[in-house]
Amino acid sequence: MNELRNTVGMLYCGEMGASLAALLMARGVRVVTMLRDRSDDTARRCRAIGATVLDSIGEVIAQSDIVISVVLPDAAEEIAEIYCALAHRAPANAIYVDLNSIGPELAAALAGRIRSCGRAFVDGAVNGLAKNLAPGGTLFLSGPRCAEIAQLIGDAMRVRLLGDEYGRASAMKMLLSGLSKGVCALFAETALIADRRGMLDEMIQAYALIYPGIMTLIERMFPTYAQHAARRAAEMRELEATARATGIEPCTLSGARELHEQLAAICVGCGASDLKSLIEFLVGEGFLEPSKVV
Repeated sequence: MNELRNTVGMLYCGEMGASLAALLMARGVRVVTMLRDRSDDTARRCRAIGATVLDSIGEVIAQSDIVISVVLPDAAEEIAEIYCALAHRAPANAIYVDLNSIGPELAAALAGRIRSCGRAFVDGAVNGLAKNLAPGGTLFLSGPRCAEIAQLIGDAMRVRLLGDEYGRASAMKMLLSGLSKGVCALFAETALIADRRGMLDEMIQAYALIYPGIMTLIERMFPTYAQHAARRAAEMRELEATARATGIEPCTLSGARELHEQLAAICVGCGASDLKSLIEFLVGEGFLEPSKVV
């Protein structure tokens, strides 16, 4: 491995960031982060994986040959701006990698800001759940130096390079996100209809028999809404904006975004851990009943 790639700064060690950090540390990469103003869950993940905790984001940037930003879509721009303000402290050949679920237009704009500070930018997107990165995740990368990040990852997870153009990896994230979340939105509605007609079990059995691939996706992803509905809703807003920036009026995607926002409002702290329990929770809360839709 290139000697200049010995330290990676992870901002921050949320669920996905911690999984990526663990993957890199298993390859002998030093990972640094910070915990100031971070949640107890983030601190717990840092302790569990053994990442090096520094006192400030400035120290993380100063020590990191590569900084990886993994935050909620709404915070992606803020983290990039902080990096720009402190970029003079970063190693001269440093790379900033944005792995957030943002649209390609914003990714390209952030690339311009980072490059104006004299540091390199790589646009990235992770497809897959944090707990299954090595066996089932895919990392998409674009930008002139994306091959260096692919070398850093090695064979620890699947990597796909999408060329030198900034925004292509983010565009791929939006495309994949739209399909998977659109399927989940459609399933949520049909499950509620089936439950009202006393056919939920029969519907799930029929879906598994006739559409096994779709049900594999549903069973893997839909239960995560109990914890990540707000993040999924934010991703759908990014996708809707991406469609309009491309000149497409997103009829289906807009409906899926609205349903995700309803899920985000109702699923906070629901504690459901599997497909059936989440459906039962939604039924119990009157999800999508006319009087409950805002």
